[in-house]
Amino acid sequence: MEERQSAIFQELSAAKKQLEHAEEDAKFVRRALEDAQEEADAVKNVIQGHTLRMEGREKRAREAQEARLQLTMEQNNLDSRIKLLTEMEKEYEGFNKAVRVVMQAAGRNALTGIHGPVAGLMRVEGKYAVALETALGAGMQNIVVDQEEDAKGAITYLKQRDGGRATFLPLTAIQGEELRERGVEAEFGFVGIASRLVSHAPQYDKIFRSLLGRTVVVEDLDCGIAMARRYANRFRIVTLDGQVINRGGSMTGGSVSRSAGILSRANELEALKKRRQVLSEQLDAAQRECETADRELAAAQYELQVAEGQRRSAENEVLRLQGEMKQYAAQLEAAEAKAENLEGEREALAARIQDSQKLREEALSEVEAKDLEAAGLRQQAKALLADQTDLQACSNRLAEEISERKERQAGLRAQRDAAGESAARLEQTERDLAGDREQRLRRIEEYRAAIEEAEQEAGRRTERAAALRLEAKSGQDRLRELQEERLRLEQERTAMGQQLKGCNDEVLEAEREAGRLEQKLGAGDMEEKQILDRLWESYELSHSAAMEQRVELESAAKASRRISELKREISGLGSVNTGAIEQFELVNQRYTYLTGQRDDVEKAKGELEGVIAELTKEMTAIFSEQFQLINASFQETFLDLFGGGRATLELDDPSDILECGIEIKVQPPGKTLKTLSLLSGGEKAFVAIALYFAILKVHPTPFCVMDEIEAALDEANVVRVARYMRSIADKTQFIVITHRRGTMEEADILYGVTMQEKGVSKMLMINLNEAASELNIK
Repeated sequence: MEERQSAIFQELSAAKKQLEHAEEDAKFVRRALEDAQEEADAVKNVIQGHTLRMEGREKRAREAQEARLQLTMEQNNLDSRIKLLTEMEKEYEGFNKAVRVVMQAAGRNALTGIHGPVAGLMRVEGKYAVALETALGAGMQNIVVDQEEDAKGAITYLKQRDGGRATFLPLTAIQGEELRERGVEAEFGFVGIASRLVSHAPQYDKIFRSLLGRTVVVEDLDCGIAMARRYANRFRIVTLDGQVINRGGSMTGGSVSRSAGILSRANELEALKKRRQVLSEQLDAAQRECETADRELAAAQYELQVAEGQRRSAENEVLRLQGEMKQYAAQLEAAEAKAENLEGEREALAARIQDSQKLREEALSEVEAKDLEAAGLRQQAKALLADQTDLQACSNRLAEEISERKERQAGLRAQRDAAGESAARLEQTERDLAGDREQRLRRIEEYRAAIEEAEQEAGRRTERAAALRLEAKSGQDRLRELQEERLRLEQERTAMGQQLKGCNDEVLEAEREAGRLEQKLGAGDMEEKQILDRLWESYELSHSAAMEQRVELESAAKASRRISELKREISGLGSVNTGAIEQFELVNQRYTYLTGQRDDVEKAKGELEGVIAELTKEMTAIFSEQFQLINASFQETFLDLFGGGRATLELDDPSDILECGIEIKVQPPGKTLKTLSLLSGGEKAFVAIALYFAILKVHPTPFCVMDEIEAALDEANVVRVARYMRSIADKTQFIVITHRRGTMEEADILYGVTMQEKGVSKMLMINLNEAASELNIK
């Protein structure tokens, strides 16, 4: 009992030391678990931030894509409209037949010296277009030429080809001047002299002064009437909405003339081209915005994936540390229980030893009394028992030595196991700390690099600011020079103004004399204007066109009779569709647009059919090649899984491999050749698994998820499938959902879900490789 008490004391000391070590390890693991949980919570917050950022970037990418699509559609519409208007300009739509014939001939170099119709040589702001179209009237279709001989050649060309009649304006013959009435520009509602509202090349200045120089544009008819009364109808007045007060007092108004739209079309074409340029810039900006949004979205997705990986690592670390905590808790409970048991046993042994000592003292007194009596007997038995006593003593010593060595061996083995576990935990902790330290060092280096880059950027911005200050200083110097130049020019303008005043006085005197002469011409001009207006309103002929068509009359009576006959014939023709030209232009415009669209669609159709044919050809070649590879791989995989037999894949119609079916024919070992439909359910599943592994063998993927594919197989085939997956696991990582034991035995890691508490699911994980190494299982 004393020896047992000593052994218990040693075991108790060792148990207390082991308990202290276990408590220290548990504290360390507890701190690591708290850190891992904090890291997991931090990573979750980071993931939430990345998720919100990615949602914002996805929304921005969608908005940028929609804006780019909208701009593309608008640009396509503008291109169609510009193409239509350009074609109309090229074909001189809206001009009469004679103008088109002359301009087409000039385009073929059949005529020389042709500049073009007046409407094509000018540019007008949109708000003045109607007024200037009305002011020009038929003059918009007059053709400008270099000299009289060019006009003569064009007239001869029209006569030879029955091309109609046109008015020509030779640059060498036309002389024009502008209105010089004093005070007109100061009148209420005055907009401008018509010739000044037109943009044109300097060489056509006389042409437009001749056509528009004595026409005033005003805001409305009331302003025009007041201005006409004030200046006694000495010049022509046109309102912005196209109403006319002619020289002499006659007024023309109503709807816009049917030639209107030519100037508006040119202005619209120019505006559309400017708008298209703006749209192109906006579309480029939208495209850049889409690319930027896509890059930012990809970066956010990558950051989210990285954060997800970090979260999974942190959760795995938390689960691992929780498992270690439970393990240490169990060890602590076992050590405490063992210490309590040893303490109880030690106390019991102490009590028993005390009782034994009392009994021993009593027995000693009795033994002393009987020692004398037994002395003689001992002497007699001594010789007999000498040999037996020696053997017994030796046997007892050997038994005690064996018992002590077994106890010492058991203690050493327990200490060795505890030391090995502690060393493994310390090594794992050391690896974790080393990994964290390396990660923090990398982050420090990244932060240092970012700081250096920011300092470099700050330096560049400082240099840029200095350069901008120098530019601002040079700009201020230039501004002072310009202000001095402006003062000098102001002084020169003042001197020139004084000279101009003297000249104006002389001009006013000359204008007074010209006014008196114009009053004398007023009556004649009024009568001439009335005749010209009736000529235009009745026959749509200008003075020059009428002069070209004039015929000498034999007598006024015959001419009157002929006019009456022609009027009766015209009345007999019935009502005239005055909108036929506009209707034709609209229909022709739509026809041209639709024809172009149809041609584009047919062209796109042909291109698409060609692309489809090429794709079909390439798909046929690729499918045929891959089909042969998969067929060969299927035969090999079938042999590996079934342990014999043969299997083939056959096309129903080799001439149409993209549309035909595929027949699967297999012959399991010991059976006849059958199609897939004649096999049992388990055989069908096994053949399908073999075909899938054959496809994976030809085109391996990084990972593959399988959901109970071996559920219909028996245990032997389940083991075959699992071992085959193990054989190709170096190329493809398999994630298998299964309830079959054979599949789980071949797995590296097992995951399971349990519900220890109602409504609370918990995932369990065991790494079979680590478990096998710890248990020394091969």
